[in-house]
Amino acid sequence: MFLKKNTVAVMFLLGITCAPLLAPGTASAIPAFSRQHKTECSTCHTIYPELNEFGDAFLKNGYVYPHKKDGAGAKAAEPGNEWSIISGLPQQIPLSLTASADLAYDEDAADGNKLDLSTRSVTLQAGGSFRDMFGFFATYNLYSQGMQRASALANPANNTNVPPSNDPDLDELFLVWRQALGSPVNVKVGRFEPKLSLWKKSNRILPVPSYASTTYRVGASPFSSDATEDGVELNALLGNRVFVAGGVVDRNGQDREDGYGHISLKIGGTDFKGQEPEVDLEKDSLWDYLSVTLGAFGYWGQNGEFDANGVAQNLNNFRRIGAEADILYQRLHLKGSGSFGRDSNPVFGFFKAPVDSKAYTLEAEYYLGAPVNLVPLFRYEYLNAGDGTIKRLTPAIAYAPLQNVRMSVEYTHSIAPEGTGNIAFASIAFSM
Repeated sequence: MFLKKNTVAVMFLLGITCAPLLAPGTASAIPAFSRQHKTECSTCHTIYPELNEFGDAFLKNGYVYPHKKDGAGAKAAEPGNEWSIISGLPQQIPLSLTASADLAYDEDAADGNKLDLSTRSVTLQAGGSFRDMFGFFATYNLYSQGMQRASALANPANNTNVPPSNDPDLDELFLVWRQALGSPVNVKVGRFEPKLSLWKKSNRILPVPSYASTTYRVGASPFSSDATEDGVELNALLGNRVFVAGGVVDRNGQDREDGYGHISLKIGGTDFKGQEPEVDLEKDSLWDYLSVTLGAFGYWGQNGEFDANGVAQNLNNFRRIGAEADILYQRLHLKGSGSFGRDSNPVFGFFKAPVDSKAYTLEAEYYLGAPVNLVPLFRYEYLNAGDGTIKRLTPAIAYAPLQNVRMSVEYTHSIAPEGTGNIAFASIAFSM
C-alpha cells in the first residue's frame, strides 16, 4: 500500500563496510555487462542502478553495445575466441549478483521490534547477447525479507502468469530478437516490464519506494503499470530520436489479452543510438548541455477474482494513460510523470462501481560528481486512487564510494486522509 498506517520513524546512518566483498583498491566487483564489454560501470550508470544516456541506448539496443554493426558475425574474433563467434555463445558466463540491506526504526511497530535490521534482498541476474542478433535478460529473486517487499503485489499470480504452486521469484526472463528478419523492429518475448514509462523501476537511484505514478493499484485489482508480465512486445527506433513500442500481455483465467503502447521523443543530448551530438567549440549553445525526453503511454486490460477453477470472475476492465518528461541540464536531472486511470470494477463486486484514478511524480536530482559522488534529490508524489488523496514528500541523498556500491538515506513525509506519517530509511546495495 502507498501508506499503510501513521508511522513515526527515526533512522540512523548505516555503518556498514563492503571491503570484504570487493577486491582491494579496484572496482572489480562489477556486473556481467561491464565484464563482457570490458568497461567501467559509469559507462552506463550515473549512480548505480540509474542509467545514463548511453545506458538507456544500450537497453534500447537489445543489450548490444551501440555503434556496432548489426547482424551476426559483426565482431571480429580475437585469436583463441573463434569458438564464441561461431557458436554465438558469450565468452563469459553472463551472471551478476545484486544485494541490499536496510535499517529502520519504527516507534509504532506492531510487533514491538522498533529497530529493524532484518530487511535484505539478494537477486541473481543474467544478461547478454548471442552474436548481437538476440539479446536476453533474466532476474531471479533469491531471497527477500522485510520492507523490500512493501512495494510488491499482494498476489502477483493474479497479475502475471505464474503457474499454480509456484512462487513468483522469476521476476524477468525474456529474449529480444534484434531487427527481426532484416526489419527495424525488435521482438521481445517472455516475462518483462511492459514498455510504458521512460524509466524501468529498477533503473532509479532510489528503487524503493517506486514512483506512485507507475506503481499504484486501485481497490482489489493487482494491476500496476510497472509490474512484470508475460507477453510479446514489438519496438523500434524511428530515426535516431523517436522510440515506439507496443505489445500484448497474457493474463491468467480469461480469454482475452491486454494491450499497450508507448512513444518517446528525445531532443538534444545523446540520441537513442548512443551517438553524441556535434559541439561547436567556437561558441556555447544551450543544447550543448540540455536534453529533453518526452514520453506517452497507454494500457488497456482486464482482470478479475479467481474462482476455484482458476477462472476470473466479476471482471474489471481498466485503462491507464500517462505522460512523462525527462530533462537533463549539465548536472541537474528533472523527472516528471503523470498517470490517469479508470477501473470499471476494481473491488471485483457483483455490482460494478467504477473508479477514476490519477497520480503524479516529480523528482529533482543533482550530481555533485567526482570525487564526492553524491546525489541529493527531492521527490514529490500525489495519488488519488478513489479512496482519498495522498501526498508524499521525500528528500534523500545517495553516495557511491565505488561504482558498484550505493548507499542512500531518505526521509518521507506522507499526508493521507487517516493522518500524517514520517518514515526514514537507509539502505546499502552492491552488485558484482
